[in-house]
Amino acid sequence: MRRFIRVFLFITLVLLVLNACSSGSSGTKGKSHSDKKITVTAWHGAGGEGGKFLQSLVKEYNSQQDKVEVKLQYVSTDNMVQKITAAAAGNALPDMGLLMWPQWTGPLKDIIQPLDDFIKEDPDKWNEDDFLDSLLDGNVRFNDVTYGFPMETNNLALYYNKKLFKEAGVEPPKTWDDLVTVAKKLTNPAKKQWGIELPTEGNGHMDFIWDNFLWQAGGEYANEKGTDLLFNNEAGVKATQFWTDLINKYKVASISPPQNGFQSGKIAMSIDGPYDIPNLKSAKVDFGIVPLPEGPGGKATSLGGTNNLIFKSTSEKEKASWDFLTWLASPEVTAKFAAGYGSIPVRKSSSEEKVWQDFIKENPGVQVHVDAYKYGKIRPYNLSSYDQISQVVASHVQAALYKKETPEEAIKKAYQESKPLVKSWLTN
Repeated sequence: MRRFIRVFLFITLVLLVLNACSSGSSGTKGKSHSDKKITVTAWHGAGGEGGKFLQSLVKEYNSQQDKVEVKLQYVSTDNMVQKITAAAAGNALPDMGLLMWPQWTGPLKDIIQPLDDFIKEDPDKWNEDDFLDSLLDGNVRFNDVTYGFPMETNNLALYYNKKLFKEAGVEPPKTWDDLVTVAKKLTNPAKKQWGIELPTEGNGHMDFIWDNFLWQAGGEYANEKGTDLLFNNEAGVKATQFWTDLINKYKVASISPPQNGFQSGKIAMSIDGPYDIPNLKSAKVDFGIVPLPEGPGGKATSLGGTNNLIFKSTSEKEKASWDFLTWLASPEVTAKFAAGYGSIPVRKSSSEEKVWQDFIKENPGVQVHVDAYKYGKIRPYNLSSYDQISQVVASHVQAALYKKETPEEAIKKAYQESKPLVKSWLTN
């Protein structure tokens, strides 16, 4: 009997050891990426160095935690909306969209997962008060529904050639009137030198710049719901008149500006964003940055940038995507992203991060862009037809610059042709 008990205990001990070894092996295997991590895919449109930098951030995230594995896929922004829509129809939708343009929110709204439930459960990771002014309502939040995270942001300021300003003995302008006075002194027809550059091609870029002057004249582009256009008034005419005067009356801007005129020293002032700073440094331009001159309606600058979205899938993948996007939206990472990508951090507290402080020391003028958010304006992304309307507006502003239409005629015709195109996705 005692022998039987000893054999029984021995067998039991062996089984326990084998079970422990099996559990240990299984535990090790369980910690591998393939068994433990939830894989989520993200489409983005960042090419070149920007794409490489985004990839480095994703690699950093993947390596520092064992819950989520993010995989990136580049898709051209030229047909991003069409490809995402087709992927949704074929049940092949990515889990996230990174660096998505705000005007895509309307066309994609039915497949975007709103974030409000996540925010309610995890408010500290969202940290709403820490986002820069003007980056939520009208950009990622419409009708009190939050559709995404601000990812990168920028705005416009006046860039000026320090050498040309010193030679002319002038200071950067603070108002529209100052701009005329200073630009006159910086214009030299004999040298084919112009005071300021204005876009003269009737495209979306022209509308993006013209918007600023509309707001500075005291106007608005569209109403809050995106059901009507509001530029058909005195402010719209004033903005267009000012542009036509700069070219045709004061002759301080060229109807055919030289290519890369600011970089080559042929143009003294340019309206630009922080994304062009690397190019200007590469061209060895000694430039300064000041706020856009104040108009009769006050200060204004157009806010640009992109957002990150979560697409509808499973609760597990949506939660994993939320984890990654809150990491991307943390003060440390937004500071790192902005310094490496060429934008402004979307977080106020990012200014305390060393990587951003070092960047500002090297590029002190960028602080002008940061300070401008308190009077920044969002374009009318509540209009699902905004891209079409902006082309119409730009074509008539261009007609005014070429003296084919008066500013009054240009604004009136732009409104008449745009009005039938008005379509707000917020009222659907």
